[in-house]
Amino acid sequence: MSTVFKLVSINNNSHCIMLHPNQRKLISETKLATTIHFGLQEMEVTCKFSNTVKETEIGLSNNIIESLQLPLGVDYKISFQNERFIIGPFIGILMNNPLSVINKKGKKLNRIIKQYPSIHGVVVAFSWEGMNLENQTINGFIYNPSSKKWENRTFPYPAVIVKRMKLSAERTNYLKTIYGHRFFNSGSFNKWQMYQLLSSNKKLLPHLPKTVLYNKPEDLINLLNNLGTIYVKPLSGQKGVNIAKFMVKGDQYSVNYRMKNENKTIFFSNENELLNYAKSMFKSKRYILQQEIDLEINKNHLIDFRIVLIKDQSGHWENAGMVGRIGVEGSVVSNRSSGGKVVNGKDLLLSAFNFSEEEMLNYYRKMSAIAIKAAEELDKYENIYKYGVDIGIDCNRHIWIIELNNRSPNDNIFSYVRDYDTVLKIKDSRLYYAKYLAGFPKEKENGESE
Repeated sequence: MSTVFKLVSINNNSHCIMLHPNQRKLISETKLATTIHFGLQEMEVTCKFSNTVKETEIGLSNNIIESLQLPLGVDYKISFQNERFIIGPFIGILMNNPLSVINKKGKKLNRIIKQYPSIHGVVVAFSWEGMNLENQTINGFIYNPSSKKWENRTFPYPAVIVKRMKLSAERTNYLKTIYGHRFFNSGSFNKWQMYQLLSSNKKLLPHLPKTVLYNKPEDLINLLNNLGTIYVKPLSGQKGVNIAKFMVKGDQYSVNYRMKNENKTIFFSNENELLNYAKSMFKSKRYILQQEIDLEINKNHLIDFRIVLIKDQSGHWENAGMVGRIGVEGSVVSNRSSGGKVVNGKDLLLSAFNFSEEEMLNYYRKMSAIAIKAAEELDKYENIYKYGVDIGIDCNRHIWIIELNNRSPNDNIFSYVRDYDTVLKIKDSRLYYAKYLAGFPKEKENGESE
């Protein structure tokens, strides 16, 4: 039985779908009156069977093709769910100026072309300016596998939208109202929001360093005097930028940070000097104060790990892989952008903690389970399909969640350990998850949906 179809026009004035008799398994005999769906559009139709169409074709009356604005010459999949006959997948990629990207043969769309044989359906690249909010249509560019070109067309709203550009809160809320979780990659969390959401889960709380929101310099002094060492991090910072480590020993206060690939230290002779420093450096108040985790497993070098989580075509979280990071000597961060080194994650687990192979795999499974549990908790609030989860293991071998990077985690981090297959798997996950949301989950070997 074919699973990929071409649409063909049939001479029938009624709203009719025509299938080859060998395709009877696609639809129940008792469901011959049904609704056909393409994107957000739907029509009531009658399903018939005839040898006049091939097994690789779906015949549609002209009024269906015209009403749903279905492009011909495209490879379609079909899905029958709850009396809904879905043609697709129909995936929208919302981006800045797609025509310019096409003309420049941009990488964003080249990857779609390479993926198309496993995605099928209609993948349309469009901009906000190409949306007609009044009649809910979009003007954009679809990849036609027959011509192997991007073609300009007008369509009804797609079944799912992947956000690949910045949007105002008003525009984001408009699309969320229409699409719900099928408008994905649409939100993000800053570090404080993430801590608040994750700490509500009792199973995750033991793996979260104590964190408070910075409001005034006295907050820093109070927590520092209580814990002895703390980190100050920007709410929305990335790549370890502007992270500072504050310490107190007796009456001596100090701050360590990294600037222009160099470690810097400032000493303060008293509390007032530190207060004045905090007033001048943290004026925006967009910072968190966080408990130090002792990650100096190798003397004077921080060690942590990055697990990349992706959602698969079944809608489940999957651990795509793990790398290890070794910070520059004396650095307060381990990030590669601050001079750190990216290495094979499992190899670092073995060498840094003197684990046996069995112990290493056991810890790796625990780290993965904690990361996925955190991602599942955040799913309650935003539909994000990819996280770069930073995880540390302290000197007592306790596992800590440092952060879930959700804005733009580096897809290429595995290229630094020459794991290019994982790089491609991460890049391709976006459309596979979109295909799932569009009504086409991954099929089992027997042809059923998972």
